[in-house]
Amino acid sequence: MSPDPGAFPIAQSAGGAVKNLPNVTVAFPGEHWSDGKASELIVPGELVVPINSGGKLYWQRAASGAVDPRAAVALRTVQIPDTNAGSLYGQPLGPNEIMNLPIQIGEYVHAYHSGAFHLSLVKPDNSYHPGDLIAWNPAAARPTGKAGSGAWEKTAVAANALFSVQEWRPFSSDGQEGLLTVRSLRGQF
Repeated sequence: MSPDPGAFPIAQSAGGAVKNLPNVTVAFPGEHWSDGKASELIVPGELVVPINSGGKLYWQRAASGAVDPRAAVALRTVQIPDTNAGSLYGQPLGPNEIMNLPIQIGEYVHAYHSGAFHLSLVKPDNSYHPGDLIAWNPAAARPTGKAGSGAWEKTAVAANALFSVQEWRPFSSDGQEGLLTVRSLRGQF
């Protein structure tokens, strides 16, 4: 008897080895808050920085370069289940697809300042190793099937790094795409 994968199996597809995986999942939560809103469209897994708008906390995508000490990794605050039962015209979204839905302007952002994470929103590269420093680059190429630009990538400049690599698990046949387990360089609490 084969195991039942459930309604939303994760399958390798021609569209990319990590296309169907969440951009970011929390392996160990550090400091995190959900008291600010998106000032622009933010994709979960991107690095964000706080801004003030009318005396209220908002988040925007971070630029490349030295890490702002206030920066955080953006996640969705609530992953509302898809009530669409599916039809010829529209298939229901799976849990991973819901996690990757862009955070709309005015929606709350779950901002993680520290912790350990599994990242699939990583620049394709087959040379990730434990101890490598990881920084956000808003212009970096994303893995096949993940729309837009901006990804986590290796850096040699410690001031630009937010993470250190713990493990690299390649999923693609060429080893360029996979899941990067990282921990923040900041204290966890």
